[in-house]
Amino acid sequence: MLKRAITTRRVDLFNLSVIGLVFILGLWLVVIRPLGLHFTFVPGDLGDARFNNYVLENFYRWVTGLNRDYWNAPFFYPFPMTMAFSDNLLGSAPFYAFFRWVGFDFTSAFQAWYILGYCLNFAAAGYVLSRLGLKPLAVAAGAFFFTFGLPLLAQENHAQLLYRFGVPLGCYFLWMFYQEPRLIKLVALALCLVWQFFLTIYIGIFLSLLLAVLVVVLPFCFRVRTIWKRILLGPQRLIQAWNAARLPEKVLEMGAILVLGLSLLALLWPYYKTSRIYGFSRDWDTVSIMLPRPQSYLLADNSQIWSSISKLVPDPVAPHEHQLFPGIAAAGLLILGMVGRFDTPNRRIAWAHFAAMLVLVGLTLDIHGFSLYRFIWQIPGMNSLRAVTRIQLVLMWPLALFMAWVFDALIRWLGSKPYWTMSLVYLIAALLISESVFYHHTRYSIPVSQARLDKLRQQIPVSLPKNPILFFKNGANPFWAVEIDAMLVSQEMGMPTMNGYSGNNPPGHTYTRNCSQLPQFIKDYMDFANISDPQFYTEIMKRAVPIGFSDCDPSWWNKMP
Repeated sequence: MLKRAITTRRVDLFNLSVIGLVFILGLWLVVIRPLGLHFTFVPGDLGDARFNNYVLENFYRWVTGLNRDYWNAPFFYPFPMTMAFSDNLLGSAPFYAFFRWVGFDFTSAFQAWYILGYCLNFAAAGYVLSRLGLKPLAVAAGAFFFTFGLPLLAQENHAQLLYRFGVPLGCYFLWMFYQEPRLIKLVALALCLVWQFFLTIYIGIFLSLLLAVLVVVLPFCFRVRTIWKRILLGPQRLIQAWNAARLPEKVLEMGAILVLGLSLLALLWPYYKTSRIYGFSRDWDTVSIMLPRPQSYLLADNSQIWSSISKLVPDPVAPHEHQLFPGIAAAGLLILGMVGRFDTPNRRIAWAHFAAMLVLVGLTLDIHGFSLYRFIWQIPGMNSLRAVTRIQLVLMWPLALFMAWVFDALIRWLGSKPYWTMSLVYLIAALLISESVFYHHTRYSIPVSQARLDKLRQQIPVSLPKNPILFFKNGANPFWAVEIDAMLVSQEMGMPTMNGYSGNNPPGHTYTRNCSQLPQFIKDYMDFANISDPQFYTEIMKRAVPIGFSDCDPSWWNKMP
């Protein structure tokens, strides 16, 4: 008995070592190495990366009392609800706040937050694949692809999309609920889904679509004779779960689901309120540009291995959002799984996820201007999503699970063959890792960013009015980088600014080329807020501090032009 226990521990340790080694390789070579030897780089460009840093810092300043109001962040001042102009990262912001609390500065806390996101994604994917009983190398391969795969690296300019650990966990608990109906599994599913919304609303919505399709697909994984019984399988599972629970469990678990539902409502309410106030929405022409095309799944322009082939593919509009090629290793395993149709454990869950992935690819694909997604776009709230191509970040999970299952089947099949045949498995694993390692990363230099901010700080007058509002000139390209410079300097000084950059803009906002835009900006706000009292204008102008302009008219401070 003791000998068997020792052997089991050794096997478990070996299994963890295989998974851990692949994780460390990915984290070091794909994530940490691009940050530079002394961590002098930040993933992404001077735009969205620093904007997300601003969003996370806004949360930290709010929880520490430096900002009184979270949703009314002090940019685009005095327009309200500016944090609801884009994603808010509330689900992962506490991690950033912790790093700030223990002494990390503004940028290094963002780097730590970024690295942690990869760790949590790998841990979630690895946990689910391990619970399914797959071989260690199969677990490692699936978790590696989900965490470090090419489609995710193509979105490294958009750090808000990084945290996705709710996707594998949510799908797993849905599967387990169908296997063994228990209310606690529904609570776990609801927790994963709601937390994913808090992590990033984009991924939360796409996860909801994936779960909805899985609910339709999963009944076909069970031996049910009639279509009517398949339709009723989900409700039957709910009834079984309800009947299996005791009264205290029912009260606690339904209470937990209610609290989670109210939490999600509290998250989405500011967005609903803001969309009603400002009329934010995306017309179909704007959204259709960002629907995947067939060629989107062949694009990987930043891959050092496949870029020369990728560039032969005709680019759609906004090609940077269409980099959906999963890699040759993933595509090869996908084809092998379809052709081989291996009859091994986890066959049902693998094919269910594969089918759900195909359904969502079909629903979102645009072919010569036609897409079924137009029906989804008409659902209230869905017209706020612009880049539908980002659904690939959720579809990476069904693909990762299917790949891991194929990997597992290969290992089981080749295990009875001559030992040298296992080299095929190792070659596929090496190719999978290499495709992510050999990648041209987008990153910005911290010293360069700091020099830009220092230059703005030096332009701020020593003498400032009471409760100043900063208004920086933007005469450079790219305009969004200058706007974010202004936001970051203003945030650091604890002062509001009329400058701003986000997923949406307030009425009349344009990038500040001349000083006449200052009084116009105030008038635009007065029109928006239905304010006609000229005293409001003069009170705002007395606080306004134009910086970098040489064409300001002093009379504007006394009378509205």
